[in-house]
Amino acid sequence: MKEKVYVDRLFADYEDSPEIKDFKEEITANLTAHIRGLVAKRFDEEAAFEKATAELGDITAIADEVGKKRRNEAIGQMYMNAKVPITKRTAAGMTTASGLLLIAAGIALVTFFSPANNIPLYIISAVLLPMACGLYTYFGLTQETAAHYALNNKRAAAYGVTCFTAFLGATLATVAYFPGGLGLAIAGGVKAVFVTPAICALIFLLITEPKRQKPWLKAMMEREIESSIQFMVNPAKAARFGVLSGGVLFLAVTVFITLHFALGIPYAWLVFLLMFAVQSFMTSMIFAK
Repeated sequence: MKEKVYVDRLFADYEDSPEIKDFKEEITANLTAHIRGLVAKRFDEEAAFEKATAELGDITAIADEVGKKRRNEAIGQMYMNAKVPITKRTAAGMTTASGLLLIAAGIALVTFFSPANNIPLYIISAVLLPMACGLYTYFGLTQETAAHYALNNKRAAAYGVTCFTAFLGATLATVAYFPGGLGLAIAGGVKAVFVTPAICALIFLLITEPKRQKPWLKAMMEREIESSIQFMVNPAKAARFGVLSGGVLFLAVTVFITLHFALGIPYAWLVFLLMFAVQSFMTSMIFAK
């Protein structure tokens, strides 16, 4: 076909990647349709071909962009596949954190299935688990990866302490409410004492976070953001999402209050997990391209 030969010649200097191949097929199909439209308007085939190719415009600039995007993606993939060796320090820290996690889980399981309600053992488990999470956070942030530079020790330690404090509040509140039987108000107070300052500290750390992305990742993120602008700035979809999200939250709170306070169901908080699942589903359905 004449149109295909013409397009193939235009792309003779480009690598025949899947992206370029799809682009060529699209250009060929559009060119053929345009020629048929001109022939239907009583142009002869040769004149129609000349007119259609003249109106095609400069597609080499688009082809250059497609080729550039593929090269950048290949470079990014190469960096992602490049393995940064884990230091002995990080390996030792992660191993220690894993040991604490296993000990905490073991103590909690043994205490749960024992006939005696041993609160001190629950508390030990509730402290060891956040310690493991804090160590995972610290050593994970101080380890360089293919995509991020390592964070300095002081800032990583701040993240680790914040993570420890937040999880400590959650675990102690759980112990106070379930095996301790101290009631929702006391458990909530214990959680608030630890979790509230941890959240404030986390917000401060995130706001003042230094840029740790490696150059290739920054370039890739910029391209993704640029291609997603239409996805993010659709006012109609944003308004619909806001209204539905508010309705789901109101329904979840109403169901929780009914189940927990009216019916006395202890696991009524699981309704919020269902709410997050519904929220995620709504996001994918409303903002899907």
